[in-house]
Amino acid sequence: MKLNRDKSTFGRHETFPLRHAWLTKGIDALRETPDIFSVPESAMVVLGVGRNMANAIQYWLQASGVVAFKNGVGEPTELGEVLLGDQGDRYLEDEATLWILHWLIASNAQQATGFYWFFDRFAMPRFEDREALSALTEFVDQELKARRSASTLKSDISTLLRMYAPTAERGDDHLDSPLGDLGLIEAEAGRHYRSPRLARAFLPPIALHFALAQRFQADPTQPALPIRVLLYGGDGWAAPGSIFRLNEEGLMSTLEQVMEGYPESYELRDTAGLHQLYRRGAIESPLDLLRGYHRSQAV
Repeated sequence: MKLNRDKSTFGRHETFPLRHAWLTKGIDALRETPDIFSVPESAMVVLGVGRNMANAIQYWLQASGVVAFKNGVGEPTELGEVLLGDQGDRYLEDEATLWILHWLIASNAQQATGFYWFFDRFAMPRFEDREALSALTEFVDQELKARRSASTLKSDISTLLRMYAPTAERGDDHLDSPLGDLGLIEAEAGRHYRSPRLARAFLPPIALHFALAQRFQADPTQPALPIRVLLYGGDGWAAPGSIFRLNEEGLMSTLEQVMEGYPESYELRDTAGLHQLYRRGAIESPLDLLRGYHRSQAV
């Protein structure tokens, strides 16, 4: 989703980072009882968690886009079925699923605004948690023109860091976050962290292809996107290069793999001195890309 200063969300995770089994457990529970989250006691019993944690599971189901709620009733989205259904990756065993889930959350500027801000806007490769909090506060005040309590913004920064930079001394609940395996944020001594842009040769090409397909799908009339925008953003949409913490070498290298594996989708051109990625005809929908990828992995 594109950044909209009138629609932003902070702190709804109840300070609980996403855990490995939560999305699948939540989807399974909703299939049995679509309104289960409307009855907190039932959600607590079925999911085996406390009230705040049940609220967090509901939030992550929404923020990742795998479930849609209306009038208290939840239903797996088509994305949720393709990504985590019986023909998908129910137990997050494929690393590509983790990268795609990261993209879905961090590119969701409206429902996970703090996470979008950190990966798309916060450019410090090495920082302290207090510096991140100060920068987020400035973003909320100056760009969103919104009022959010200091405690709410602090909880977003704390939860994000525990979700992506788990350390043994912080407890098992933080070690159980699947996105900590991506290495996008590293904890250092004291309260210091690193989140540099790297080549990330291990980034699955399907994750970048999925992100690009979503970006072009968001604006079907857009024939091309400048490489600089894909790398650094600046148009309100999440930039794949920023969300995946890629440097230029990494973006171009993974993009070459995408074009090699899916030759009918994109081409690079220099137009009036501007390096751009053009769509070649109709790009497969992001969901069809995932379906094809899962079929290829099952062979």
